[in-house]
Amino acid sequence: MKATVFERHGTAPALVVRDVPSPAPAADQIVLRLEWAAVNHLDLDIRNGVSGMAVCLPHTLGTEGTGTVFAVGSAVQRWRIGQRVGTYAFRTCRQCKNCLLGRQNMCLDVRTLGGQLPGTYAEHVVVREDQAVAVPEGLSLQDAIASYKYATAWEALVTTASLQPGELVLVTGAGGGVGVSAVILARHLGATVIAATGSDAKNERLLALGASHVVNYRAADLPAAVRALTGGAGVDLVLDVAAGDGLRNAIAATRPGGRIAVVGAHAGERVEVDMLDLFRRHISIHGCGRYTTDILQSVFQALARGLPPVPVHGVFALADAGLAHQVMEARDFFGRLLLYCGAGPVPGVGRF
Repeated sequence: MKATVFERHGTAPALVVRDVPSPAPAADQIVLRLEWAAVNHLDLDIRNGVSGMAVCLPHTLGTEGTGTVFAVGSAVQRWRIGQRVGTYAFRTCRQCKNCLLGRQNMCLDVRTLGGQLPGTYAEHVVVREDQAVAVPEGLSLQDAIASYKYATAWEALVTTASLQPGELVLVTGAGGGVGVSAVILARHLGATVIAATGSDAKNERLLALGASHVVNYRAADLPAAVRALTGGAGVDLVLDVAAGDGLRNAIAATRPGGRIAVVGAHAGERVEVDMLDLFRRHISIHGCGRYTTDILQSVFQALARGLPPVPVHGVFALADAGLAHQVMEARDFFGRLLLYCGAGPVPGVGRF
C-alpha cells in the first residue's frame, strides 16, 4: 500500500510517499481502507521531533481517518467488512482506574494513533476494534473527517464545562480547527459567542458561521474588548486553545464564577497566574486533553441531525501531505486541511 512517512525528523519535505506492507489484523483488530485523513498540529510536532512521543522510523503520521472496514480479526464481533467508520485516536490500556471508571480519555497508559502507533496518512490503517466509531447513514466520510475537532470542542464545552443555552462564550484562537468548531458548536447549542483571532479576514468568516461578536487580539486589548462587549461583566465561559498570555487574558475576560476550558498550550506551557484574583472571583480552570469514543459518536450523530460540518480550507493528495504541513505552519488557513487517501482524482473542497 501507499503511505506518506518520514524517515528522519525535520521540516515538511521530510514527508515522502513509500510502498509499505499492508497491515494484517490481530484477533481483536480491524483494518480500514481509508478514504480521508486530517492534518493536525500534533503531526507537525511529531515530524519535528518535539512531541515527546518516541516513534520508530520510518513513521506514518495521522490521528484521524475515515473509511470502510477492509478486514477483521478472528475475535472481532462488533464490525463487518464494508461498514463506514472513523478512527478513535487513542489506544487505551482498559485496565487503569480511569479506564475502569469509563474515563478512557484519561487513561494512564495511552498510545496515540500516528504517535506511538502507525497513523492514517496511508491507504490502510490497523486499529483495535474499540478504536473505531460508526459513521451514520446520511453523513459523508468527508464531512465526518472534517468535523473531528468538534469532539475536542464537545469534550471542553459540553462534557467538562457544562455549557448552557443563553451563556456567553469567548473562543480564543478561533480561526484554527478547534476554535472554528467551538464557535459553530457553541452557537448551535444556544450560546452567544465572542470569537477572537489575530486576523480581520478570519473574524469576518467567523461572523458568517455564527459568532455574535469578534475581536482582533492583535489590534485590541482582548479583556478590555470583552468587557466593553459585555457591559463590564465578562463572559460565562472561555475556550482557550493555546494557554500562555492567552490564558491570562481569558482569566481577565471571565466573570466572577466563570469557567475556562484549556485545550492546548502552544502559546506557552507555563503560565504565571494571579491566584488571589483567581480564587477571589471563583474562576474555575479545566484542562481538557482528549475526547472519548462516546463523544465522537455524539458528534457524528449531531452532524447527521443537522450540526453544520466544519469548513474545509484545502484538500490534498496523500502524496502532497508536505504541502498541507506547510500551509498549516504558515497559519494562513481557515478550517480543516484534509488528505485524500482513496482511489481516483482528489475531490475538490466543495465548501468553504
